[in-house]
Amino acid sequence: MSFLVFLCAVLKGSIYGLSVFFVGALTDNVDVLDVLALRYIISFAALSVLRALKVIKIKVRLKDFFDKKSGVSDLLLAGLFEPCLYMFFETMGISMTTGITAGVIISLSPVVNCFTEAWVLKVKAGALKISFLIVGIIGALYIAIKGGSAGGEDKPLGILFMFLAIIVGAFFSSFSSKSSKKFSSIEITYITVAMGLILFNGVNVVRHLINGNIENYFAPYFNVENISGFIFLGIISTCLATFMNNYALSKIPPTTMAAFGGISTLVTVLGGVFLSGENIYYYHYIGFALILFRMISVSVLDIHKSRKQA
Repeated sequence: MSFLVFLCAVLKGSIYGLSVFFVGALTDNVDVLDVLALRYIISFAALSVLRALKVIKIKVRLKDFFDKKSGVSDLLLAGLFEPCLYMFFETMGISMTTGITAGVIISLSPVVNCFTEAWVLKVKAGALKISFLIVGIIGALYIAIKGGSAGGEDKPLGILFMFLAIIVGAFFSSFSSKSSKKFSSIEITYITVAMGLILFNGVNVVRHLINGNIENYFAPYFNVENISGFIFLGIISTCLATFMNNYALSKIPPTTMAAFGGISTLVTVLGGVFLSGENIYYYHYIGFALILFRMISVSVLDIHKSRKQA
């Protein structure tokens, strides 16, 4: 595992961990569908500007979508699972749960990734690797059990949405990894963002037309309190973090990438301390230590495996 891959995995996890707070803040005064639709307008606009300036290159053509050998089917499945399904389930889940609960549930994703990786990529994680993944989960659960809810209310439907989010997120990781054999990381990012743009804005336009308030479609952009949230989610989280996620998945197995998901939990808890004024206690440090142990151990296993294969 190269330093760049390691850095992308850590930064992606950190950004996703902070996203919980930006999504939560936006959904307090903006409808969930508006948040999803408007963040992807910003995301696609940013990528389109980079493409027009020839900073990024997208070689996917319309004819590729009709060629079974092009691998576009795997790319479309990746886009279906994330952003289309994942972002909907995650945004709905975060709006109905506390930040720490959301972070803890997301930390369970490594185990789900083991199943999807075996099914889609035909790669099975070894017993030792699974053991290390479970250690990280224990760390996240320990934080949740000792700390309880950090204020707010966890709704059963919100918890269900969060679990659905980690399931479809695991499928995305596997199909993104599979797509990386034929497409670059930025092409995967561009196509999946375009799918999110079309889906969420298509649904949201219909909703606004039915409600008779289509003239207010872009109103959330003009609220100063929402600007930082939309910029973070649209550019930093959706464009940058998704690209780093796709790049890392092209270099390492989904289960290894998922092991770095503990960074999201760590950042979510620390974000609660610094952004929401929550307290940090001894059990947070114990949980963090277990999460970091998982991340380092799985990374060492993969480094050893890659050197052995070389």
